[in-house]
Amino acid sequence: MAQDSTVMIHGSAWKRADIADAVADCRSHQWRREPWVCRDALVQRTGTTSLFVGQRYDPEFYEMVRGGWRHDHCEVCWWTLAEGGDEEHSIGYTDGRRWICRECYHQFIETQAL
Repeated sequence: MAQDSTVMIHGSAWKRADIADAVADCRSHQWRREPWVCRDALVQRTGTTSLFVGQRYDPEFYEMVRGGWRHDHCEVCWWTLAEGGDEEHSIGYTDGRRWICRECYHQFIETQAL
C-alpha cells in the first residue's frame, strides 16, 4: 500500500478510501467526550439485542435488560468501547447514541485530516 493511501489507527494501517464515508458522516455530528457506560437493552426472545432508547416494545417478544448493552464500536475503525478498563477503551466521544474512539476523534474530527 502506498503511504499516502493509508492512515494508522490503533497501530493498524487502514485504507483512507475505506473510512472516508464514515469520517465524513461523523463530521456532521456534534460529539462530546464521555466515559462509556453500560446502557439498557431490549433482548428479543430469539436472542437479538438492541439498544433501548425509550422506544415502545411488546414484552411478549422482548425483555428489557438493565445494563444489557455492554459495548459499542467506533463508527470509523470499529474499536471496542466498554465500561471500565483502560481509558483507550472506556472513554470516547458520543453524539448521544453513536460513538467514536479517542484516536479517530483526534485524527479525523478535531484536526479534519483524512
